[in-house]
This record gives sequence, C-alpha cells and structure tokens, in this order.
Amino acid sequence: MAAAAELALLEKSLGLSKGNKYSAQGERQIPVLQTNNGPTLTGLTTIAAHLVKQANKEYLLGSTAEEKAIVQQWLEYRVTRVDGNSNKDDIRILLKVDLTVQEKEKYLNVSRWFCHIQHYPGIRQHLSSIVFIKNRLYTNSH
Repeated sequence: MAAAAELALLEKSLGLSKGNKYSAQGERQIPVLQTNNGPTLTGLTTIAAHLVKQANKEYLLGSTAEEKAIVQQWLEYRVTRVDGNSNKDDIRILLKVDLTVQEKEKYLNVSRWFCHIQHYPGIRQHLSSIVFIKNRLYTNSH
C-alpha cells in the first residue's frame, strides 16, 4: 500500500520510532492505523496529523488559524487530487515545485502549503526559498 510507505516516511522524517502498523480498508485502500493505547485512526490526513502531534512538532500543522487552514487545505488537496491520479506522471505534474506564476495561482492551495512549510527550520535543507505572491495577477486562472 502506497499510503503506508508514505506514512512510514513521515514517521522517519519526524524522528518517531518505527512500530506503527498500517492497513488499508475499502476499495480506495484508505489507510488505517491501530494505535497501541487508543482508537483506530482512519485516513491519511488524520493519521498524518496524529503522527505530527505524537512527535511534538505541532508547529508543522500551523500556529495561527490561517496557517492551520493552509495546512489542512494542502492535506485535503493531497487526498482528493493526488490519490485520484494513478498515473505517476500526472502526480509528478501535480506536485512539481517549479511552477510559473500562472500555475502558482491555479494550484493556490499547493502554493500556500509550500510557502508555509518552507519557512520551518530543517525542512528546506539546502534548497533556495521559493517566492510566492499573495495578489492574483491572472483573473481567470481557475
């Protein structure tokens, strides 16, 4: 299951020890996590947020209402748009970082997430900062 591998990578990047057991349910293979001391968690977004909180890195989920909404928007985008594409080339196009200004406006939720997350220490690593503008330049970019 691809989501299990993704969640295992998230655990590793958060510095959590391995040991969580993931399974999938339903036709769409929705990830499921059975926690040791709590209820079963279902869904990529729910499990990812749980892992971030478990690692005491809640700042990755946003500290203000706007930042929290931006992170939630990206996670929703990840589940609705990326999971809906089985073709790896389509996924690569959806997640590419080197977007034109017009593409940044078209994929505004991804742009906001990248802008938000690149400012946290240790995330960007050696990569240069990506510039995002807040005002729309193109009126019909939906």
